[in-house]
Amino acid sequence: MKRSEAIYLDHASGTTLLPEVKSCISDWLESGMTNPSSIHQEGRRSAAGLDEARTIIAKVLGCKPSEILFTSGGTEANNLAILGGVDVLKEKGRHIITCATEHPSVLESYKSLEKSGFQITYLKCDSNGDVDPEAFRASITEDTILASFMWVNNETGLVHPVETLAQIANDYEVKFHCDVVQAFGHFPINMENSGIDSLALSGHKLGAPAGIGALYVRKGHAISRTSFGGSQEQNVRAGTQNHMGAKALAIAMDYHLAHIDTLHKKYSDLLDYLQGHLQAMPGIQVNRQGKQYSPNILSCSFKHVDGEALFIRLDMKNIAVSNGAACSSGSQAPSHVLTALGLDENTAQASLRISMGIKTTKQEIDDFCRELEQIVTSIYRDSE
Repeated sequence: MKRSEAIYLDHASGTTLLPEVKSCISDWLESGMTNPSSIHQEGRRSAAGLDEARTIIAKVLGCKPSEILFTSGGTEANNLAILGGVDVLKEKGRHIITCATEHPSVLESYKSLEKSGFQITYLKCDSNGDVDPEAFRASITEDTILASFMWVNNETGLVHPVETLAQIANDYEVKFHCDVVQAFGHFPINMENSGIDSLALSGHKLGAPAGIGALYVRKGHAISRTSFGGSQEQNVRAGTQNHMGAKALAIAMDYHLAHIDTLHKKYSDLLDYLQGHLQAMPGIQVNRQGKQYSPNILSCSFKHVDGEALFIRLDMKNIAVSNGAACSSGSQAPSHVLTALGLDENTAQASLRISMGIKTTKQEIDDFCRELEQIVTSIYRDSE
């Protein structure tokens, strides 16, 4: 029987709207805002609101408003940064460096470039999922034009040494792109002197609605448009801007910057509490080593457990967790991230990504762990 209330521990896929964002949306619905590209008075008012949102985001990131482009989310931001960036850089070379554990929106972009004759180096990870900065340095050639590494892995929460990697790229005049979708709000991120040339953000991980994201593009780093129509977003991303989403994203980003220390402590305390419960369970493997992880994401695996049965029973209990990136849900293939860490296919499929949000409580974790232990024990008993 399903619980009357859901246990929601899938905030890395999408979290609940912030109260401040709900208020913003309500005000927007009452405002009668129109197309920001229209030249009449109402259009100019909408454009002013869009500029205000851009200015807030730029202040949060420590950059110029002209360096912020609005997108539909992190996936489009990654696509635009990679495909649009490479289109400008291709006359200088055709070699790109990344990591095998990147988000699908990054990996699929590179697969499409491989079909066009680009050479992609996928750096191997250690058993922790990390990349060696010196291996990155050694992989750079005279033909290398772009490198791309995410700040925080979306499945395991591992923090990559992005600032070190970006500095190495800068040393060789290689452009550097970073996906910070899972990092923003958990770690201080400032573009000034960062060495990062482009950076992707997503709203629905931060308490804004789905359908809004942003791409930071450093002044002097050109990217080509990948959509065609109007001249919006500095003639790079055609289409009427999501005015409401842009305002909501700005409010959410500003909120997270203001509360970053408080939230980091909250998540760290909850993570320690969760990990203590999990490690008492039979056959469990917690997929993290050391301290370099985001405090709101934990990946764990169960040996000799049917992954499909595990998720069916969790869902029947009205428990929401995932086993990887939400954009890959429904796929029967094991997580490419976990297999890159050395997990066998069966163990990778019997893995959970548990991710916490602002509203997560210790009581929710207690309830989740109690239900999970009963389910796992039942599966072990049924398999005997």
